[in-house]
Amino acid sequence: MHITDYPRFSWRGTMLDVSRHFFPVDTVKKYLDLASLYKINVLHLHLADDQGWRIVINSWPNLALHGGSTEVGGGAGGYYTQQEYKDIVAYAAARYITVVPEIDSPGHVNAALSSYAELNCDGVAPPLYTGTDVGFSSLCVGKALTYKFLDDVVREIAAITPGAFYHLGGDEAHSTSHADYVTFVNKMQPILKAHGKRVIGWDEINAATLLPGSYAQHWDTGVGSEPGTEKARNAVAQGAPNWSCRRRTWLTWT
Repeated sequence: MHITDYPRFSWRGTMLDVSRHFFPVDTVKKYLDLASLYKINVLHLHLADDQGWRIVINSWPNLALHGGSTEVGGGAGGYYTQQEYKDIVAYAAARYITVVPEIDSPGHVNAALSSYAELNCDGVAPPLYTGTDVGFSSLCVGKALTYKFLDDVVREIAAITPGAFYHLGGDEAHSTSHADYVTFVNKMQPILKAHGKRVIGWDEINAATLLPGSYAQHWDTGVGSEPGTEKARNAVAQGAPNWSCRRRTWLTWT
């Protein structure tokens, strides 16, 4: 017989949040094995948030050493060396899965702010955070050092990520003013482009002027309501491809 079989969607993604709860390399590989069975072809790897920074950045080593030292609930946390990250990327590629790294910004950055006091507007590092609240942290948008820091992060991650995309985050930046948020996204996009990456962000990035080829993700904001729909539509109006996703899925293996 003759079988014609192909996926309905070209981007078939799954997200794994290792920032709030760290998963070792072997667990990520098991997750990739399971994802490949369902023809998933994108792993959205959430590498940095308030609760943890999970990849070594050689030019800013304290991000992993300090920022990766805990997790939600106060556990030991952890981080990937760049070689371990490359191993994950290669393992995924062998299963036809592209890794898209996310370093959330300008909010969800307490782990970074705690690691380097100079990234804070007042020069004072906050303590590490192990709770689950959101919206309380922000990069200092007016500091030139902020963009030197982010350029270094993007440069090092881009060099070991062969895929076309880099996820800049952009959600729940409640401690960043609207004007600062727009400034931040508009400054971040050329940095990503300079390192050969296309921009993906949560649909809040529609507030900025999006570069051609940028992507926006409409994240789940609650069953029975659509408070984020207009943001997604605004992103599409700028030419940004858009799709819905359920933001967080908690997984446990026994």
